[in-house]
Amino acid sequence: MFCMSNTLLALSDKAELGLHARVVADVQAVAAPLGIALLITGAFARDLHLHLHHAWGVPVQRQTTDVDFALAVNDWATFERLRNQLVHTGRFEPVHGLPHRLRHGGGLPIDLVPFGAIETGQRHVAWPPTGDVVMDVFGFREALATAANVALPHGVQAAIVSLPALAWLKIVCWQDRHHRSPGKDAQDFQQILNHYLDTGHEARLWGEFLPWTQEDGFDYLLAGARMLGCDIAEQLDTQALERVSAIIAQQARTEQPGILPGQMNPRSPEQAVMQLQALLRGMNETPAP
Repeated sequence: MFCMSNTLLALSDKAELGLHARVVADVQAVAAPLGIALLITGAFARDLHLHLHHAWGVPVQRQTTDVDFALAVNDWATFERLRNQLVHTGRFEPVHGLPHRLRHGGGLPIDLVPFGAIETGQRHVAWPPTGDVVMDVFGFREALATAANVALPHGVQAAIVSLPALAWLKIVCWQDRHHRSPGKDAQDFQQILNHYLDTGHEARLWGEFLPWTQEDGFDYLLAGARMLGCDIAEQLDTQALERVSAIIAQQARTEQPGILPGQMNPRSPEQAVMQLQALLRGMNETPAP
């Protein structure tokens, strides 16, 4: 069985993360007294998992210049207190027109995405006072419950979204914004699929998943996608798993697939379809006793 909660990404020796560590510590210093649990997510989490912690040949395709935090809050007043207190520290300044974004004095922008008790039944948040700005925050609650930990320079430690959770969040984000930002989330998702075995999971293929290697037509790359599917299934409840599976199934049809495969792999969308189908297979498999 796969478990991320005890996983530590040991990156305290990465001098290039010094500024990021300061940003995380500055947010934690305000969030902790308010009782707000925070989770590093987004492209920065992707880079920590793929490019820095597991540095054996996973290429950097799109380096991030910001830090995303998902924040578990009980009400909007608590979120506003957090935002205002961050600004009042003098270490952050607001960004006009973007209520979820601040800029650190060191130059890094941060995005603050609230979730939790403020969610609607559809797992959305509508920003006050008008509610015109709506965000889909499905998956953050589950991601916090299955988070890994990261050790950064200067003794900073924080919760970080696990790689399986990052994968399903990318799928949800892709569905929400692929018309506005085509390819961005799809390419990140593709990279996770391509390199899942490279991020500390290859030994599992020759251990708990050894029978897969003896099946007709065994394919190493597809085995990584299938294993990721199994790990996603362990982290999501039935309702959440059905939601993520439905998005993937719609895109992974052999005949008339959706637009996701072409955005994942423009040179070979057929390969992307096979990876999505392998992912679904893993998500639907019954775990061995």
